[in-house]
Amino acid sequence: MAERTFHLPDLGEGLEEAVISSWLVAVGDEVALNQPLVEVETAKAVVEIPSPIAGRVTALHAEPGETVHVGAPLATFEVAEEGGAVRAPAPSTPAVRALAKRLGVDLAAVRGTGPGGRITREDVEATARAVAREAGPSQEALAAADVEVVPISPVRRAIAENLTRVIREVPQVTTWRTVDCTALEAFRAELGLSPLPILVRALAEVCRDHPWLNGSYRADLGEIHLHRRVHVGIATDTERGLLVPVVRDVGSLGITAVAGEIARLAEAARAGALVPAEMAGGTITVTNTGSYGSEAGTPILNPPQGAIVALGVIEPRALVVGGRVEARPACTLSLTFDHRLLDGATAGRAFGALVDLLEDPERLRALPR
Repeated sequence: MAERTFHLPDLGEGLEEAVISSWLVAVGDEVALNQPLVEVETAKAVVEIPSPIAGRVTALHAEPGETVHVGAPLATFEVAEEGGAVRAPAPSTPAVRALAKRLGVDLAAVRGTGPGGRITREDVEATARAVAREAGPSQEALAAADVEVVPISPVRRAIAENLTRVIREVPQVTTWRTVDCTALEAFRAELGLSPLPILVRALAEVCRDHPWLNGSYRADLGEIHLHRRVHVGIATDTERGLLVPVVRDVGSLGITAVAGEIARLAEAARAGALVPAEMAGGTITVTNTGSYGSEAGTPILNPPQGAIVALGVIEPRALVVGGRVEARPACTLSLTFDHRLLDGATAGRAFGALVDLLEDPERLRALPR
């Protein structure tokens, strides 16, 4: 038998000392290679140091709470001799020994390729892969086989970055209104169109009387812009992600023309044929959450625009009409607005005006067709 002493190794990051937090072994214990030996606290963190030596502990050279400098003795072991000599393990850092323990790699079987034969992280990982190949697929590998890895596309990355920025920077508020869609359903059936182009054209009409709804908060310029023309972005679902092409100057178009332009832009978006100019310059946005059966949504703003309207699914609901409960077609309309631009009362009046127009058969029929 022979004795070997383990010294406090270099813990990296320029640290020169550590405080013994707790010993994880005691004198007389038989310790396996890479078994947790001691916890030490540095200026950066609490670190668990595995044992680089297998053998019986004969001495612990510091007490809990004691400061130990790099290179000072930590523990002495009685180890078995091989052929009259002690087999010394290849040098490695605590981080590498911890990695080996986690991967189940015996460092005695690893050939170090670092300076002076030091075992590196790459050596341990290569050995773990070799062992895994011989042993067959691990549970982790089998689980990973059930995961499809999809690279993040440029469009998806742009969407994610924009939405994250909006949530971080813009104080946005969402409000909801239930809309009796009896008049809207009758009017759209008469035109042979979906409710979406009617909503878009009605929104342009409301923005004429409530210009702050069609405004932009330009923090970069220190200005608020109230747009004279209404350019409506149409949130469009595509295989590449959500795109928002813009129907320009909606107030100058009839409902049929608005419907045709929405269809053209949606087709171009899904075919990947939109040009940048067709997605620029929107002053307000509409999203049709009802197209996939959603009752309501909390749409996120598209800055610098100050508002976005979401149209929920139209379906029969119990409404109180003239003091009686009736089943009528209805939907939930959502309005998200930039609270820096619009106060609650201002947004509420504009939103109420939109609901009133959509529920009024005479005003609907007065819209340009």
